[in-house]
Amino acid sequence: MNAAAVSLIIAFLGIVGTLASGLLTQRLAEKAKARELAHSERQRVDERRYEAERATVEAIRACCAALITASMDYHSELNNFWYALRAERVTEELRSRLDDARREQRARHADAEMRVSDDVIVAVNGVSRGLNRVYGVLKRLDSRLPPRREGESMEQAHDQIVETWDQLAAMRVAMRRSIGVSPHQVVPDES
Repeated sequence: MNAAAVSLIIAFLGIVGTLASGLLTQRLAEKAKARELAHSERQRVDERRYEAERATVEAIRACCAALITASMDYHSELNNFWYALRAERVTEELRSRLDDARREQRARHADAEMRVSDDVIVAVNGVSRGLNRVYGVLKRLDSRLPPRREGESMEQAHDQIVETWDQLAAMRVAMRRSIGVSPHQVVPDES
């Protein structure tokens, strides 16, 4: 091979190498960009999932807070009504407040049915049954209707009011566990 042929081959290889390196660099850049885009997309998906989970937990927390508040208000109104009934001082205002508290608790219970876990709903249903049982006894006693069950009396109604307080505490514990808060942990005020 003569020097001219060697120079020609070297020049050819140089041109091919230059073109190949440009193409190789472009391919590597495209792959890097594709990896970067895929990583960004995964991050966006993860962020959306996190935000959706956070929104769900917040909605459940708000639902639980509204239900426990409504249930405790209903319990308080039942207790107030019991004391007024015992003192024979029931007024239309007390009857109205009791009925309003009952309606509010039922509305919050209905909302909870669609949001909270099965173990929480068991506790919620127990509280609702207990509160409504006391409501029925007190309304019958207020109306001077005969008892539906044997032994319905002011004393039994009071015992049931006390019993529902324990059920409210158990419901609160179940709710806190369902949202990942220890039953005894103090939650800082966010205001």
